[in-house]
Amino acid sequence: MKNYFLTSYKKRLESIPAPGGNGCHSAILGVANYGVMAGLTPEQIYSDIRRAIPHGRRNVPDREIQSAILKAFSDQKKTIRLPNGEFHNRYTPSKNEPVIHSGKIALQNIIKQGSISTEAELRALSPISLCGTKENDFILFLNNLYEPDDLLWMGEQYDPGIVGQSIRYVYDWIKLFRRTGKTAPFFIINPLSGKPAPKISGDGETYRGNLNISKFKHALVEYDTLTHEEQIRFWSAVKLPVRCLIDSGGKSIHALLDVQKIAKIETLDQWHTQIKSRLYDQLLTPMGVDAACSNPARLSRLPGHYRNKKNNWQRLLWLSLEGRSISNG
Repeated sequence: MKNYFLTSYKKRLESIPAPGGNGCHSAILGVANYGVMAGLTPEQIYSDIRRAIPHGRRNVPDREIQSAILKAFSDQKKTIRLPNGEFHNRYTPSKNEPVIHSGKIALQNIIKQGSISTEAELRALSPISLCGTKENDFILFLNNLYEPDDLLWMGEQYDPGIVGQSIRYVYDWIKLFRRTGKTAPFFIINPLSGKPAPKISGDGETYRGNLNISKFKHALVEYDTLTHEEQIRFWSAVKLPVRCLIDSGGKSIHALLDVQKIAKIETLDQWHTQIKSRLYDQLLTPMGVDAACSNPARLSRLPGHYRNKKNNWQRLLWLSLEGRSISNG
């Protein structure tokens, strides 16, 4: 019986239609159902489906595959009777348990699918041309990822949030740069309100914390444990809504994901449920992503800044007007 389910599972994997037409979503659920009946783990089913989905007119987000797998497990009876009369207890993941149980295996599978391995190839694929000077990455980045009247914090890692100094409108940051040529090493990835809010610790108020976020635009993803080439291969293959990739001027590449392509996020509670718990805890963290990056007021390296201690530039490697999978162009 298991061989029958496994054979059917493999056949359905091979016949998943291209996304963007009819039947892709239901086909993924069908594959997941047969994978459950064949006794496969959620991680194996996820990895197989991710590899098998052909290119199409839309990207299939990882959360869609996750949901199909969780539904397949929840729809199956916990205990079934096999043809030989024996009873078999199925493995059933809990609601909050990561779909990816062996994150290292899933990560390596994605890296192996990576079609490019160098920064030059990555920059050549950028939807927005990156042929200007490294210094001008600063303006290119701000003009394409934010609105002119978005309030952004920029500065050294522990600089306080001061409106008019470390917190300015985007158009003011651009004017300041054009006048002085000066940039900062860090920025907060989401726009701020410009108003004080309680610190998460409860110890006073701040202008640059999670409760100060006015628009939930981006989520930061960063690897500290992969080589530069492995990071490039990962980002060239993974199906996530990427807005930009930033070379930190050190060992890591910082990715900003388009939050609104993942879920409609308007409050900190929605961020915690949809982004922190589902995107990071269930998907990214098991694959080795720095778990500390999961808050909306996270600091990232600012493109166009020269990092003196590393003798290197913080540079744009890929930039898009909208969140999109790099592998699907």
